[in-house]
Amino acid sequence: MRLLSEQDVERLVDPALAVASAAEAYRRQSSGAQPPPGRLDLSRQAPTGSVLVLAGHGPDGLFCSKNNVHVYPDAESRQRNASSVLALWDTIRCQPLALLASNGFNNHRTAAGLAAAADKLASPAAKTLTIFGAGKIAPAAIRYLHAVRPFERILIIGRGPARATALAETLKREPALAQVDIGAGSNTAEATRAADIIVTLTSAHEPVFSGRDVKRGAFVVLAGANTPRAREADDALIARSTIHVDHRDGCLTRAGDLAIPLASGVLKPEQIAGEIGLVFCAAAPTRPANDITVFKSIGIIAQDIALAYALYQRALERGVGHDFDPVTGEISARTAMQSAVS
Repeated sequence: MRLLSEQDVERLVDPALAVASAAEAYRRQSSGAQPPPGRLDLSRQAPTGSVLVLAGHGPDGLFCSKNNVHVYPDAESRQRNASSVLALWDTIRCQPLALLASNGFNNHRTAAGLAAAADKLASPAAKTLTIFGAGKIAPAAIRYLHAVRPFERILIIGRGPARATALAETLKREPALAQVDIGAGSNTAEATRAADIIVTLTSAHEPVFSGRDVKRGAFVVLAGANTPRAREADDALIARSTIHVDHRDGCLTRAGDLAIPLASGVLKPEQIAGEIGLVFCAAAPTRPANDITVFKSIGIIAQDIALAYALYQRALERGVGHDFDPVTGEISARTAMQSAVS
């Protein structure tokens, strides 16, 4: 079994690999090849926290299980501790293939999914990105989206200006973003009106911008607030939009962005174009009937399987990580040559 640390994952992953893995995951989901996943969500009150277990089968006997653990040590604070590990299995040979530290992996996996959707659905001429949320996934989301749509301007809007400003200053120092005008947005309406692409990555329970301010032809990614009674988008946005989802049943039942307006009648069934994987399967996707295109993402286990297996294969090729023998307990570093021979 290959052990991959957070540093190993960062050495192995890149946008091209991750976006291609996301596209393959979406195709698999929409083709009916992805069996229904398993999901176990356990909460605890003292200290407040939760454990989310996601699991699912993949192609050729692959199986993935991921544990996300969140704890709020201070009940009065919104600050939380989080950790994640992912196990990849070969269920035909009944052998564990890899154990990945997946804190950073989760950021890459999520950001790659958003970028893959943007690459298919956003205007090729998109130049301005407005992102709501300056948390842990935001940096990766910005980097990945810029990889598929080179932006001239990026506006970051957070709960407070300090966090958004700090993220903007950090990103400005990255060579790939050095020529981009990056700043913390201070006026939500102006930032919304300026955007060709809008991405939401928040834990908000109420809409974070007005759908009336979104310009015609914009592409909007709704990627946060994934509970039935929380929403980042208002009725005005939903009423104007053609909507793609990563998982139809999950998005319509677990995501308030769609579940709430669907229940009220604001969202009409004919506005839902279907799962994003259908776009990847089509040779020439049709343009939306409405003036805004929305992608609602809750994340699917197929993304975890596809990216984890791609990183595992790359780790073998490059000799990254350590081998662990579950029977003897022996741990050894592997070189690229040793990996190729074995």
